[in-house]
Amino acid sequence: MSERALEIKRRLKAGEVVYSAWMTFNDSGIAEIMAGSGIDVLLIDTEHTSLSLEDLQHALSAARRWDPVVIVRVQDHDPSRIKRILDIGADGIIAPMTMNAAQTEALVAACKYPPVGRRGYGPRRATDYYRNTDAYVGSANEATFVIPQIEHVEAAARATEIAAVPGVDAICVGPMDMSGSAGVLGNWRHPKVQAGLDQVFEASRVHNLAVCMGMYLPPEEQPAWVAKGARFVIASDDLTVLRTGVARDLAETRRRLSNAT
Repeated sequence: MSERALEIKRRLKAGEVVYSAWMTFNDSGIAEIMAGSGIDVLLIDTEHTSLSLEDLQHALSAARRWDPVVIVRVQDHDPSRIKRILDIGADGIIAPMTMNAAQTEALVAACKYPPVGRRGYGPRRATDYYRNTDAYVGSANEATFVIPQIEHVEAAARATEIAAVPGVDAICVGPMDMSGSAGVLGNWRHPKVQAGLDQVFEASRVHNLAVCMGMYLPPEEQPAWVAKGARFVIASDDLTVLRTGVARDLAETRRRLSNAT
């Protein structure tokens, strides 16, 4: 268990901003580049990508040199998969489409050892293959991040009960899926979606939980959202960097060569 996980939790509770980035491609080199970039948290998405459990272990191994906190978005709330991801060394879980308090309580239970939860015992890689067992087991319940993702307008209406569940460390939102549930898919800035996001922000303020927007936003938009409570900042993601960087450099190179001739 990364000692930094406890540090990041303390910073969030103290009202500080932490910086993260999404990793979505299956390449350990990308994990190394992102982990070494100075971020506090590396978010790895296994919900909307092709990353397997084996791929995830390679990414965790590659990131270890720089020791960012690594939190994995899982495909669903399956406790068996959550257990395996934590056992290979992830520092926490983002669980998509969390709808209510009961589902959140089950998520916490899947991430925590008894008597707090129901996580099965077998932290092979997480304990450095049982070379660091006592230290890991002694801190795992406290240090593991549990982050429900609210992505539906009906779940946003229940944000207060979700945020009140003991063991929740932050709330992630899913503006694009929320727009779909509001009947305006793709238009996450629609008033219906903004109203749902406001419900999440208010519930998070009441329970002193930072919000993560769930997606990359450009730097000029970040201050306004941080002011609302989105202190778990997603400062970059691999897909955006590749897509926009290649397009930008290609356009600039073409412009300069065109001017030169």
